Amino acid sequence: MNMAAVHEFEFHSVPLNSVYFPTITASCYLLAVFVIRKVIVSSSSRWALNTQSVQTYHNLFLSVLSLVMLFGCLSELIPRVTAEGPLFLFCESSQPPASGPLYFWSYIYMLSKIYELLDTFLQLLKGRDPPSFFLHVGHHAAVLLMAWAWLEYKQSLQFIGLCFNCLVHVIMYFYYFLLSATGKKPWWKQLVTTVQIVQFATSPAFFCVTAYLVLGEGRDCAGWTPLLGNLFFNVVLLSQFVGILVGGGGKKNQKKQ
Repeated sequence: MNMAAVHEFEFHSVPLNSVYFPTITASCYLLAVFVIRKVIVSSSSRWALNTQSVQTYHNLFLSVLSLVMLFGCLSELIPRVTAEGPLFLFCESSQPPASGPLYFWSYIYMLSKIYELLDTFLQLLKGRDPPSFFLHVGHHAAVLLMAWAWLEYKQSLQFIGLCFNCLVHVIMYFYYFLLSATGKKPWWKQLVTTVQIVQFATSPAFFCVTAYLVLGEGRDCAGWTPLLGNLFFNVVLLSQFVGILVGGGGKKNQKKQ
């Protein structure tokens, strides 16, 4: 990796920095899901393919990539926290625009969300819907806009979210790798849903810190408006995952987040 390029990173000078990226990508994704679902899933699996071997490597790659992003972000967070203190994690400055190594990892995270769309297509090509279909598809479409907004608005709390989500994905995709490679469910399968619930449950708590800084102390925390949308998104996901766990869905199928 070219470390000079990492430290000189500027979001507005790299490809896919426009709002057209998440909107067009999400629209094409939803259209493709509709078409493939009509052609393959609705055809009683006549056109279904065996994607198990591809899914095995796909899941392993995403687990490793999530680990790389986690350590990459942490390696840049530590010196900044040491130099500035942890306040920027909850209240980032809006100036200058998103640049530097921390935002490089946010950009890699954003790009990884394009690759994660394969989750849906690999499942549909097998002739069946992903578990919790509407939650699955809605999440993948919405997270494209969320990840873009992190960079566009230098959204506060994004580095906490990035590290937490990458940690969850290390566990989740490794679980699916073992499941796909061996055909046997690891004994710790319920951990996947549990850590996802913990992730979304802590999100409102972190938001309360930023809300106090903005509303209570009058600070100008970057990305406050999109952060409200992010909070709503996480609360919806939290309610859905709790429903899966309480309703027994977590014991039957784990939805890939």
